[in-house]
Amino acid sequence: MLGDKTSDNLDSVIRNVLFSSKKPLSTYEIAKKTGLSWSTANMHCFKLKTEGIFKNKSETSIGRRKKVVWWISE
Repeated sequence: MLGDKTSDNLDSVIRNVLFSSKKPLSTYEIAKKTGLSWSTANMHCFKLKTEGIFKNKSETSIGRRKKVVWWISE
């Protein structure tokens, strides 16, 4: 899924994954679908959040770790 690894291209790849998803995705799911490391996906998601493109929330399941889920702002 990745060709040119510029920052703008990575942002575009991540936006396309979320846009095509029917539900919010966790950072882990975004990383898996894009072939990026978790930390790279997380950094770009927070960048897109500061630009007002993404929204996020933390979710916790009983006995599980916290995870952050992302969706595109309307």
